[in-house]
Amino acid sequence: MLHRLWMIAIGVAVCASAQKYDGPLPSKPDLPYIKQAATLIPMETADVRAEKAGSGTRFLIEGAASSVKTPISLPIFILKVQKVAPEHLQLYKMEAKEGHREYVVGGANPPDVLHLEVTRLTADGLCRIAVSDPLEAGEYVLSGDASQQVYCFQVF
Repeated sequence: MLHRLWMIAIGVAVCASAQKYDGPLPSKPDLPYIKQAATLIPMETADVRAEKAGSGTRFLIEGAASSVKTPISLPIFILKVQKVAPEHLQLYKMEAKEGHREYVVGGANPPDVLHLEVTRLTADGLCRIAVSDPLEAGEYVLSGDASQQVYCFQVF
């Protein structure tokens, strides 16, 4: 019995150590960073403008393309949480039109759901956000619940 408890304790210790994160740390809280090897790239922050679009809402972001680019089709984001609720972040593909980027939420043709997996790495708010399905080339935005600030990047 004691031997069995000892083996369980070792198993728990091994699992706990596997959850540790030893990569680069974000320099700013509440700003997602794209993890590329041993580097963190801060995402573009932008203000979004909302307007009614049929039975949905169209969100517009200035500029035809994000200044933050990655070749990675399954990006991983590292976020140091202070106010942002990572579980509420949504990932949308945007369309570039007439010098701006846009995406529509709700309405007759809602956008495809792009799945994210959020993992808490530390008790003090460090999170890993992984995209579950490969992204095709294009413009993307991470958006929270009610914030007018969004985080943009481009997959090339």
